[in-house]
Amino acid sequence: MLNNSRNQDTDAAAEIMDLFVRLLNKAAAIEREPVDIGHGVLLYPSEVHLIDYIGRFPDENVSGLASRLGITKGAVSQTTKKLEAKGYLERENPEGDRKTVHLRLTRRGEEAFAWHRGYHEAVNRNIVGEIASFDRRDIENFKRILIQLEGIFDACPAAREEHTQAFRERIREERA
Repeated sequence: MLNNSRNQDTDAAAEIMDLFVRLLNKAAAIEREPVDIGHGVLLYPSEVHLIDYIGRFPDENVSGLASRLGITKGAVSQTTKKLEAKGYLERENPEGDRKTVHLRLTRRGEEAFAWHRGYHEAVNRNIVGEIASFDRRDIENFKRILIQLEGIFDACPAAREEHTQAFRERIREERA
């Protein structure tokens, strides 16, 4: 009976992981999909996110935006060039300061910013509506599970390295 319980736990864990991987893949697919908000121009998620941060933090310079987004200044610069060419933003240098660059949304950029904010409000309304149907205990359990999953993801690089080292050693031993 104990062995059967262990198999059921293993099966449940595998089923949960399969579901989680499917959710991650769906989220990743959404993040790869460009959108035309009505200008006849495709905007990629990295571009929309930069527009969002420029709209939310209008006094931030390129370095600050890069830090907030968790990307390099070079990535911000590359995305900036694309968005300038598409007519969504402009660069500005504060008077007398040639090193500091501020980014300003154009009218088209403001429209893209408004589209993105509205999109997130709609998605968040759906999420809030679903979570509102949970009882308090379910919500606390869900939060606890998400925190535990975060810890698992934080540990993944070390687990991958440890597994890879052991795997390589086993291969070397088998070949010897």
